[in-house]
Amino acid sequence: MLKVPQGDRMDVTYRKHLNAAAVEVFGTMYFTPVELLTEPPCEEERRFAEEYVQTSISYWSPGGDETRLDFYFPMELASTIAEGFLGIEIEDVREAQLLDTMREAGNMIGGNLLGRIDPDGKSRLGIPRASRATGVAEVIRAAGDVQAFLSDYGMIWVLVKDAV
Repeated sequence: MLKVPQGDRMDVTYRKHLNAAAVEVFGTMYFTPVELLTEPPCEEERRFAEEYVQTSISYWSPGGDETRLDFYFPMELASTIAEGFLGIEIEDVREAQLLDTMREAGNMIGGNLLGRIDPDGKSRLGIPRASRATGVAEVIRAAGDVQAFLSDYGMIWVLVKDAV
């Protein structure tokens, strides 16, 4: 089981697995390419959407340590994913459907990541949560290490942290 290292920087191998999981899920399930940014953009280059869907999912290692993944999906991306996933027009997507779809996205990325870092299947994945989020720029600025993906709809931000 690959553990998220303590400290300010995400382990390179963990970052590689997280990237592979996100790229596979977005490419295969949503036909939406995402590109890993090797380093999050500097403050001057960060562009934040007005609104996001925050999806959180935790997993527990065999020793009981909890790690939480917080995804911040730009609302335009979330709406487009929900539209394609549900096969309905974007204006017909209800709030509950939007959040359910993004919970499923977090679940698929989390499950894919867990399969990569724990091939023996000894860890367990939690139940994802999703909600609308504003003020994401402040959350990202306050975070230590973040992962950023670029999509056609803006940046997807991912925080990985040991839960307490």
